[in-house]
Amino acid sequence: MTQDDRIERLLDFLRRSPTPWHAVARMAERLDAAGFRRLDERETWRLMPGERVYVTRNDSSIIALQLPTDPLSALRLIGAHTDSPGLRLKPNAAQLSGGWLQLGVEVYGGALLAPWFDRDLGIAGRVHVRHADGRVEGLLLHLDEPVAIIPSLAIHLDREVNAGRPINAQT
Repeated sequence: MTQDDRIERLLDFLRRSPTPWHAVARMAERLDAAGFRRLDERETWRLMPGERVYVTRNDSSIIALQLPTDPLSALRLIGAHTDSPGLRLKPNAAQLSGGWLQLGVEVYGGALLAPWFDRDLGIAGRVHVRHADGRVEGLLLHLDEPVAIIPSLAIHLDREVNAGRPINAQT
């Protein structure tokens, strides 16, 4: 595999992983294809020397490992931290103001706020649906098309915009 192929593979992974849930799902697919066995943390594990296994928690974190083949072999363990700072929709995010539909957001992590202004935003995440039989299922959602924008005020409405004024994350 060439360096360009590796870079394209990484970029494809990143494009398909806009949230921790998406990243973990993509990694689980890759581990399954590589012969790893998924473990359920609620069950007792029966592991064999040399076996390759992984476990997820909340579908937003993943740990993969290859057990040593003998006591003197190395344990191979990889963990991934999949979240990053960003904006998240609040529960019951839809609100009307001045005849406009707005979505209430909250800042997650140490986000830089200024780059979020005046750019097309999609929506990605996980939603839970309740089926007719009462079963709850988490589904991944990724709307890669622009559906929202956080607009800056026009300069004539905010003359102090370039004066280093702090951004209110709640408004």
